[in-house]
Amino acid sequence: MKKTWVDKTLCIGCEACVNIDEDDILFMDEDGLAEAKENDKELKTCQMVCPTGAIKIGKE
Repeated sequence: MKKTWVDKTLCIGCEACVNIDEDDILFMDEDGLAEAKENDKELKTCQMVCPTGAIKIGKE
């Protein structure tokens, strides 16, 4: 199963992915970094807007 997840070592907390996520899967954690809820969605648009490539699709 493919899913969207965040590589927190790459995330800079710009919120670009969260702002365009219509499915409300991505959110900002207590450290100000993006995180994904349990999901089976491929958020390709969120992946495309991430300036650091932190949004990943596939197995963690």
